[in-house]
Amino acid sequence: MKRLLGCVSGVAAALAFVAVPGKAFAQPSPDLTLVECSQGNQRQDYAPAISLFARFTTVTGTGQLSSCRAPSDPGLAFGSFTIIGASSASCLVSSLSTQNTVTWNDGSESTIDFIGGVDVRPPGTTMVTVLGRVSGGRYEGALAIKTMDVSAIPGVTRCLLSGVRSANANISLTLRRLF
Repeated sequence: MKRLLGCVSGVAAALAFVAVPGKAFAQPSPDLTLVECSQGNQRQDYAPAISLFARFTTVTGTGQLSSCRAPSDPGLAFGSFTIIGASSASCLVSSLSTQNTVTWNDGSESTIDFIGGVDVRPPGTTMVTVLGRVSGGRYEGALAIKTMDVSAIPGVTRCLLSGVRSANANISLTLRRLF
């Protein structure tokens, strides 16, 4: 009997353990979302062009955000942004960190520092997520999540043959409260 009870309690403990992690990996509560822009695009220009050999490269660009939804601010609908950054880059190692300054449709601004980017499309990849932090302005301290459709970004072959002078991507952007 003790053995049977021990077995049953062991199975119950295992089931309880399995059920708990599901909550830990659940989707974040919607109230953590400060703003979500489901559509957008960006263009980046590189000087000098990204090529086979690593060299210091600057990136500048612009972008648009639309279909924005901010639960605490129903008037927020779209924004435009500028992109600046500089780092060493090559066809094989090109993930330039950038600073994006978003001007929202109400005139407020958010400065977002992204840890890296996608400047040359990795083989076999079509979607990439880039993380950053809002370092100033509206939503300061928020986590920034930019999802990029990189299918139109030049690949390694083009980079090796002629260099990458510019790149375009469709994007989405979500800003979330960290806690």
